[in-house]
Amino acid sequence: MSYYYRGNLAVELEPQRNTYKKQQRRIKVRSSLPTKEKLLYLFFISVLVVGVGYIGHRYILISQYNYQIQNLKEDIAKVQESNAATQLKINQMNSRERIYDAALQMGMVSAPDAVHVIGGANVGAPAQSVKSN
Repeated sequence: MSYYYRGNLAVELEPQRNTYKKQQRRIKVRSSLPTKEKLLYLFFISVLVVGVGYIGHRYILISQYNYQIQNLKEDIAKVQESNAATQLKINQMNSRERIYDAALQMGMVSAPDAVHVIGGANVGAPAQSVKSN
């Protein structure tokens, strides 16, 4: 406080209060883990995350391949059905009965002497003997 109290120097000064000076304690805050150990843990965690991500990516690829395999199996089944139907048509078109009937409808005449049957009986014509050379 100032020594002047409203300009009067005769005023007695206030007694000083006992002020206790607080001693400051210095506390060193130590981290729970050293920096190198923290970096090591961070490295292991990042390796773990990358590994799990890689495994997840591989599972995604496997599921995509399985989906493609299923689609291809369905396509193969459809193509096999189509091939079976086409093979049935080919067998029907190659049958001796159909060829013989188509030839008769076109006006062709069978010549029994000119026909050589190998591996089966002649369908529409009379029984013939197989000629061998």
